[in-house]
Amino acid sequence: MTQRVIRIFLSSTFRDFGEERDLLVKRVFPALRARLKDRFVELVDVDLRWGITVEEAERGEVLPICLAEIDRARPYFIGMLGERYGWIPLPDGYAADLLERQPWLKKHQGVKSVTEFEILHGVLNNRRMQGRAFFYFRSPAYARTKGGDYLPSPEDRARQTELKRRIRARGLPVSSYANPEALAKRIELDLWKLLDAEFAASEVPDAFERERLRHEAWLVPFGEQDSGLGPRWRTL
Repeated sequence: MTQRVIRIFLSSTFRDFGEERDLLVKRVFPALRARLKDRFVELVDVDLRWGITVEEAERGEVLPICLAEIDRARPYFIGMLGERYGWIPLPDGYAADLLERQPWLKKHQGVKSVTEFEILHGVLNNRRMQGRAFFYFRSPAYARTKGGDYLPSPEDRARQTELKRRIRARGLPVSSYANPEALAKRIELDLWKLLDAEFAASEVPDAFERERLRHEAWLVPFGEQDSGLGPRWRTL
């Protein structure tokens, strides 16, 4: 039977996507959870705004946490792109053990942003994600009305344009939207269409199967209990 706990990773730059993330966390995901409850499906949204401490960022641990959470959330991924390209770690800001586990990062050190790394690791480097990843490109007009953190440097604009081009070239689902409210409505529709098909009402587990799944959910692998990622990301 299909796993009854799903995790959805949210990828975007932070400073210019607070509105979108707040709408998703406070409105869209609670609405989806309510609809999935009768199907005995638990939905966990992975919003790293709440999962990375200042100390971890200063120690260069942002990228390892992002990549690990993407792996835990597979095969669900939501990418939201505006005009900003995002933070690019310094060339020496990569832990040796991370480069050993993810050797593909070496050629991108000091060149690509954490957000692009998320998209590469989560989707572009993994063709099995086709059909399970959704991308949403915000209208440049919205960034112009907001100004400040919503606007890119000339260098970032070129990088962001190229990243969007490569996403489209892969034939991945891409939707354009005018403002955060429009995005919230579109994501709720897109996710429900996918989840309604994957967890059909006609396939709700019986009482015996639900009890078995509850027992499995309590069997947390050794080491996850103290992962430091907080109860929000636990499946229990």
